[in-house]
Amino acid sequence: MTAQAEPLAGDAPPAAAARLSLGGQMGYGVGQIAGQIFRDIPSLLLLFFLTNVVGMDVALAGAAIFLPKLVFGVGSDFAAGMLSDRFKARMPRRYWLLIGAVLAPVALNLLFRVPEDGNALRVAWVVMTFSLYMMVFATFSVPYLAIAGELASNERQRTVLMAWRLVFTAVGVLTAGAVAPALVEHFGGGMGGYRQMAMVLSVIASGSLLLAFFGIGHRAYGARGGPALPPLKLGAMGGLFAKRRFASLFAANFLQLTGSGMGYATMLYFLTYQSGRADALQVIGIIIVCACVGIIAAQPMWVWVAGRFGKPAAFIAGSVIYSLSYMVWLALADQPIEVAYLLAFTAAIGNSGWTVIGFSMLADIAADDSEHSGLYSAAWIAADKIAFALGGTLLTGLVLSAFGFDAARAVAGLPQSESAVLGVGLAFGLIPPLLTLTGAAIIGIWGRRYPPVG
Repeated sequence: MTAQAEPLAGDAPPAAAARLSLGGQMGYGVGQIAGQIFRDIPSLLLLFFLTNVVGMDVALAGAAIFLPKLVFGVGSDFAAGMLSDRFKARMPRRYWLLIGAVLAPVALNLLFRVPEDGNALRVAWVVMTFSLYMMVFATFSVPYLAIAGELASNERQRTVLMAWRLVFTAVGVLTAGAVAPALVEHFGGGMGGYRQMAMVLSVIASGSLLLAFFGIGHRAYGARGGPALPPLKLGAMGGLFAKRRFASLFAANFLQLTGSGMGYATMLYFLTYQSGRADALQVIGIIIVCACVGIIAAQPMWVWVAGRFGKPAAFIAGSVIYSLSYMVWLALADQPIEVAYLLAFTAAIGNSGWTVIGFSMLADIAADDSEHSGLYSAAWIAADKIAFALGGTLLTGLVLSAFGFDAARAVAGLPQSESAVLGVGLAFGLIPPLLTLTGAAIIGIWGRRYPPVG
């Protein structure tokens, strides 16, 4: 699989543009390991850590995580998008990855060093450190996504490039979802286990950004030699949503990410209380491995489906597969763990479908309006962070709290009430599919405007 890089202002003419090699595609994709670690660790482990290890109230903990994402996440994402657009002629976007490589270990390690005394101090610590975490995340995640539009020159090539990104997404999911819990257990659990885990993952995240920096090299065009763009106005951000093509895709993606975040964040709760497994931290590692196999195995299929039937059809198909998998999982919660492994595999096939096609559609839109490609990426990354946090922390915390989840009983290892267990099931296996199918319906209505590509 190869992709043709498209030159922008100040670069070689199209005839001189070098083809992006397989190594270049992989060089770009490897950076997603860091992005996935920063995305998944708060959703999968942080809320569980704050409630079941630190002992914070679940609704309070969810709000303490969500508010920084809402305020600093959005602001930082759009600032990074605007700045990377504004200065891309002088500083290639890939240099933002170096900034992330330096700051990522600081942000990730501070996150799990919550003070042990004083509830107010704990909340303040989570809010402040997670605000820093969001700012650091933005410095590399937004420019990284925008680079994709500079590496591929047509719709099919962008799908292929995003498929490679999803392959390394699987590696990141495996690292955050399987390796991280195993490290917590290896280092003895509790506060110390989580802190040691954060140290190891910070090295992996930083290393992946460095590999992406060198792997991309000078292949992304529009980096040097061109004139500086005129100053971007704040109104440009709102202008993105006036474009129906982007607004529809954004709305669908936001709903689906909200549901996905909710299902991901409640997985440990689901395994512990719905499935009655005391070894949730061990089996979730195998579940994540099964999901990663599904993500990687499905990529050639989704590239073919998008080319044969069109990107909207592929998006909808992935959404349906994902939703059905979670609903069946809820119905079969008390079945042998092998059933969970199988359903995690099928859910990942569906999830990877609507994810890779959504990214590919975004790259197509940004390529048609390259002057604002950084802003498109900023809006998309902001949606990812906010929606995943909305579902994975705030809504999860509110639902579990409303159904009577007791953090004190969780810390003590005591069972939850029947109502609390019901709330866990709804937050895992019913609300996420409903949100995902709603997003698919939006694409179904808008999809006729997006024909198949060969």
